Amino acid sequence: MENKAPSLSQLVLLLALLLSLASCKLWTIRPIESKEQKTASSQQFNADAYVDSIWQSKVVPTMLEKAVDLTAVLAALDADPEAAKKQYSSGDAGGAAHFIVKGAGRVSRVESRSQNRALTLMPPNYKGKTEVAIQVGPAFRGSALRDAVGFIQFNQFVNQLQFADVGNKLNDRVATAVVRDFDLATAQGKPVSFCGAFTFSDRAKIIITPVKLEAGGQP
Repeated sequence: MENKAPSLSQLVLLLALLLSLASCKLWTIRPIESKEQKTASSQQFNADAYVDSIWQSKVVPTMLEKAVDLTAVLAALDADPEAAKKQYSSGDAGGAAHFIVKGAGRVSRVESRSQNRALTLMPPNYKGKTEVAIQVGPAFRGSALRDAVGFIQFNQFVNQLQFADVGNKLNDRVATAVVRDFDLATAQGKPVSFCGAFTFSDRAKIIITPVKLEAGGQP
């Protein structure tokens, strides 16, 4: 029997099928490679090294330079929170306002019974009702330092885990470099001076994460 050669239309259909299969294969491989690359990038990121590179050169100088007197900020928040945010806030990362403040005050209470230890202050010349606390660790709430300085942005990192890790490592640096040697046992009733940041979420109480905390000062 005589074998017939494929017709032109059959060859066109065969070519189209091969191209379609090749396209499907490429499409399925690409997302897998992309996911692996992102995982590798995440594993290579070292938040401790990143914080080492910016703590003394950028974080502390930025905080000291941008800090506003706490009493002025509190009075402005009491009078008009939205106006105070526009005037004094260092940014609104994560949808919340963040403030960098400095000042002095007398310690009215020391919370030392939990991992979230804190000093409650009485700022001088402040007649409002907002309670002021300074975190002294070893556990710290929030990521005020990361979000207040202005130069650490989410889009600099591969994913949310890296961004969160930077916030945690900044808090760890406060524990080791700022408050580790602060004497809580003798702080009650004594004046302290400070510079730090807080995220504004509660009119009744603000919680400051410090980059500077020293006994003494003029309350």
